[in-house]
Amino acid sequence: LVQLPLTLPGQRGLEGVLQGETATNCYNLTFSDEAIRELVWWEQGRLVLRMESCVGRPHLKASVYGCPSAGGRVVWEYMSDKMKGDIIAQGKEVPAKWQWVGDVESLIIDITHRTYYIEVGHYVDGETYKATYDSVDGQTSYAKYLLEAHILDNAKQPLESANPLKNLCGWDRQVRVRDREIPQTSIFGGFTVSLSDNSTKTEVEWHAPGEGGDAGLDNCSVSQEGPYAYQVYVKEITDFVGTSGVDYDLNAAKGIQDSWTYPAGDFVDVIKPPVCPAVSASGEGECTRTTCRVCPLQFPECPKEFLTNCTEVAVNLAKVKAVLNGTTRPLESFLKEEQRYTLWTSCGLVETSGRVNSDRILQARPPARDGGWAAIPAEINGGLGPEGKWWEERELNKDPNTGRWYLRLEGLREDRNNVYIINVVAKHVASGETAAYTMLALQLKTAKYKPPELGPSDVALLSTIGGLVLALILIFCLTALFVQRKRLARRATRVRDKR
Repeated sequence: LVQLPLTLPGQRGLEGVLQGETATNCYNLTFSDEAIRELVWWEQGRLVLRMESCVGRPHLKASVYGCPSAGGRVVWEYMSDKMKGDIIAQGKEVPAKWQWVGDVESLIIDITHRTYYIEVGHYVDGETYKATYDSVDGQTSYAKYLLEAHILDNAKQPLESANPLKNLCGWDRQVRVRDREIPQTSIFGGFTVSLSDNSTKTEVEWHAPGEGGDAGLDNCSVSQEGPYAYQVYVKEITDFVGTSGVDYDLNAAKGIQDSWTYPAGDFVDVIKPPVCPAVSASGEGECTRTTCRVCPLQFPECPKEFLTNCTEVAVNLAKVKAVLNGTTRPLESFLKEEQRYTLWTSCGLVETSGRVNSDRILQARPPARDGGWAAIPAEINGGLGPEGKWWEERELNKDPNTGRWYLRLEGLREDRNNVYIINVVAKHVASGETAAYTMLALQLKTAKYKPPELGPSDVALLSTIGGLVLALILIFCLTALFVQRKRLARRATRVRDKR
């Protein structure tokens, strides 16, 4: 039985691993005699347990009767029926499972006992979430987490002070993408000229901790001074998003892989009739590789996407979001997939995502079986260790209008409507505490030629040119008619003279 130490505010929690579908880790937290002598004088003594998921589906329980896996009755469990009832009683909405499974879990317990048993196991509901599940790096039923235990007197100290940075007031945590340079257009040849891959740029931006939000929201009382440093994480999920799949791809269904076929993705069901047109047994239809140009006109909501040569690429996420609007599965529930990655917590980003190196280029994370980030030698990693590049604020650019920091990313592919999840981790330099932002799903649509959208000036120009051409044709016809009649008159005169 592992003894769970108390965690100082902002300190990293105790790391734990679950390997196998029945794996559990049980911790004992027993207060010393000295701690008890202090706790009895606290008006509102609280034990704050916080578990941050790094990989998989770890789940938090607690008891005073022994380890739950050994038969001890569960007294506290994250998102138990009792906890959901308390949430409803407070007038709040109970979050859907996809919003919290594989995310941060916390329990706030009144300190009434000397000993507590805290247990972490895989989350199982017998329906959607099974005991056996695929996890990152080809592993099965594998989970990793950080566990913290804090004690405080809530009468004198807010609960949020246990993690100051993570609960900072007035902080807009959304990662955004800056607008790209407007492509130059031309009507020469009847096409719009888009930027080439080498001319495009992707810049992400974010507010510093404590900035951009409403400082008075929910009576927040936590503040903190910098400085801060940042890491930027990027993971490509284009294959997960996918194309229409084998139901619409006869070659792939027959086991034939061409250069233009890609794996079926999460949204195969979304792009079936009636949103997209049906495909006949012979593979024909308004939205197939050979007849793709008709699809956007007759089925504007269909999220299937094709290049100019009808090569199918990843579906349009903006259209997918519109199709899913109002359903029980919003787009975000597909993107937040804990079996593939954990891109919404600080430790999850380290464990399951690539990150931007000192050259602003995406660096892939080696698999866990090879040692993860520790497998990259420092001499080929810019002299940096496994922790990688932390961007100090003096190294970043700041938008004077929005007050956001921004960083330009290099080398992101755009050959098939590539989709990336991008997130940022902020670190308080003095304490070392880290906090993740709200992840951004970014789709980089592949540059291609397309007919231009003609404005009033373009229409006027074309009308003028058309009028001039018509006038020239009319003048030519009248001149030809005049010459022809003159020749006929001369010929008739010659015939009369001969007579």
